[in-house]
Amino acid sequence: MIKLNSPLGFVLLCASMLSAQALKAAPFVELYTSQGCYSCPPADVHLAELISEYPDLVALEFHVDYWDDLNYGAAGVWKDPFSDPSYSARQRGYNNIELAGKRGVYTPQMVINGNTAQVGSSRRAVKGSLNNNTPAIKMDAALTDSELVVDIHDSQKPGSTLWLAIFDRVHETEVANGENQGKTMINHHVVRELLPLGQWQGDKSRQTFKVSAINNANSGCAVFLQNEALGQVYGATYCR
Repeated sequence: MIKLNSPLGFVLLCASMLSAQALKAAPFVELYTSQGCYSCPPADVHLAELISEYPDLVALEFHVDYWDDLNYGAAGVWKDPFSDPSYSARQRGYNNIELAGKRGVYTPQMVINGNTAQVGSSRRAVKGSLNNNTPAIKMDAALTDSELVVDIHDSQKPGSTLWLAIFDRVHETEVANGENQGKTMINHHVVRELLPLGQWQGDKSRQTFKVSAINNANSGCAVFLQNEALGQVYGATYCR
């Protein structure tokens, strides 16, 4: 797991951009899901397919908490071990802005590039949204034992927040209760922490963050640049 070491949660240093090979701007997908949601497993499978089929796509799975207290009679209640109220709040925040596609607070929901929402299991709708809009910013991120270095290869107007998502690559969970009782849930890129790294001022830059190393082979991280009021994602990349 990564931990930020500075009192403010990050150390930000800006320098000139590295000369680097051209990078393709990566699309960004967030799946809002729950192990307590009967219709979510097909969307979990869909996310795994996207991760496998599109190596440039940055895909993250956020587990909401509003299914955790629902009682399904004899099947009882299932609390998703990866749920977090802050992820439910993030999804509600998307519902408060003008997204294209199928708006609302529901599971399974995929938010594409911060500007379009679709039912997470709808392959045609999600593919169409991925094909019709692409983030503008090319980014790269390198993680060493002591620091995370993010290179931003394009200019964009200021007013953006750089985020770090720490995720578990895969989990298999035997669900004992609730709507999915008896099923084995397989989840990919399960977000465990979402941390703001700082504001971006709109310049081409290199930004360095002091972190500790990932010490779990199942852990990974991604960095993305998003409008500070939620909405449009300008760029995203996995940590290399």
